[in-house]
Amino acid sequence: MKDTVITAARKKTELRTFLVCLGIAFAVNVGAIIYYKTPFYEAFTQVGYMLVIALTLYLVWTVVRLVRRLLGRKEEKKDQE
Repeated sequence: MKDTVITAARKKTELRTFLVCLGIAFAVNVGAIIYYKTPFYEAFTQVGYMLVIALTLYLVWTVVRLVRRLLGRKEEKKDQE
């Protein structure tokens, strides 16, 4: 098997991406708290849901990046032929 190397720059990029997803999930949670006029402590008691939302956003974003990358490679092969 071929060894793969994950660079520090890639790790930082992925961490930033996940933190953005976490921030979006937190903003959605706070927005829902304001909209439904519930107590603000629910921002902290609903952390599990926030993590699930953040992981879902991260997974969707990763799939989008993967599809774009695969489509880009197909276009490169067509251009080379």
